[in-house]
Amino acid sequence: MSDVFSPEQVQKFRVIFDQFDQNGDGDISAKELKGALKLLGQSADTKSCKKMIKAYDKNATKRMEFKEFLDMMANVFQYHLSHPDSKSTDAAEAAAQNQRMEELFDSLDQDESGFIDPEEIIKLTEQLGEKMTIEEVKDLIKQVDKDGDGRVDKEEFKRLMSAK
Repeated sequence: MSDVFSPEQVQKFRVIFDQFDQNGDGDISAKELKGALKLLGQSADTKSCKKMIKAYDKNATKRMEFKEFLDMMANVFQYHLSHPDSKSTDAAEAAAQNQRMEELFDSLDQDESGFIDPEEIIKLTEQLGEKMTIEEVKDLIKQVDKDGDGRVDKEEFKRLMSAK
């Protein structure tokens, strides 16, 4: 996930991260994360920061290492890019929501192609006890398929799931 940033952006995040790594041990606490997010123009309370750390803490240290910080920031930025009208500045909620939508998409993308195709939707509806024809599924996909490829990609899925 952190490969979405340019080397210059990664360097800027490193400077911010290092500013809040007060003891220089290579990770930041929830309190330090709150300060880093504030510097980036995001708001989050300490409790939310603890939840964020838990969501990205791959090695269960209860602290956030730089790579985990980059992964979290990538989710926050992707969320805001895909929701330009969003008034929310709650970085914790944005990151958590984006993570949940990505996990849901990944669970529906059975063949791990990066797309939800008609066959996967038919299998899902059958598992749910419903029966849809291929034509019905294609009509459903057309409603969200912005690029017209007959499949739903992750960004199209996120827009569908966040539509109000």
